[in-house]
Amino acid sequence: MDWFAFWEAKAVAGNDFQATGRGLMDVPGYLYTVAEVVRLLDLRQGERLADIGCGAGLIALSLAPWLDRIHGIDISPALIERARHNLEGATNVSLQVGSLTDLPLEEACVDKLLAYSVLQYLGNEAAVAQAMREVARVLKPGGRALLAANPDPARRGAYEAVVRERADQAAAEREIALLDDLLWLSGPRLSELAATAGLTARIEPISERIWQHFYMFDLVLDKAG
Repeated sequence: MDWFAFWEAKAVAGNDFQATGRGLMDVPGYLYTVAEVVRLLDLRQGERLADIGCGAGLIALSLAPWLDRIHGIDISPALIERARHNLEGATNVSLQVGSLTDLPLEEACVDKLLAYSVLQYLGNEAAVAQAMREVARVLKPGGRALLAANPDPARRGAYEAVVRERADQAAAEREIALLDDLLWLSGPRLSELAATAGLTARIEPISERIWQHFYMFDLVLDKAG
């Protein structure tokens, strides 16, 4: 699957949720998502955050008033341009094209890192291991990362069942076929890969007010001080 082309096409979708692959998310679900990011990252006023897979920049826009600096990074130039439009007044947010496996950031430059719904698009375990090394590289000592919304292989059947209940069966079958191109790694396996980069992992459930909660989980990573 050419995920670069996939996200470039998504970038011209009708609204910002659709453009970032969150077409089923409503406003309360989005607000709960931001609240969970703040809670799990233990975000503090004045910190520096890397927002990887920033998409249309909605989370960065929500957090910018309280943080010193946000580095928004996405593989899609079209999404970066969409984010640039949304973040026009947020002078403390910088935007760059880049990948979680090769971050355009200096060593130990951020207090916290967010990668929302990113790992499943990396293709294989080797790429995930490289991403973990990059997370460890750019975090300051004592820093924390949230790798959010990871699909659980044990819950794939539950997700497929929900998709099949949709009225448009042709669209449902296309979405189910797309699942084969995603990387489904369990929380324990992701924790093992994080450990190889010197990071301590903790698996967290997703709030029930966020629609993906029944088949995804969050992963919190801490770097030693």
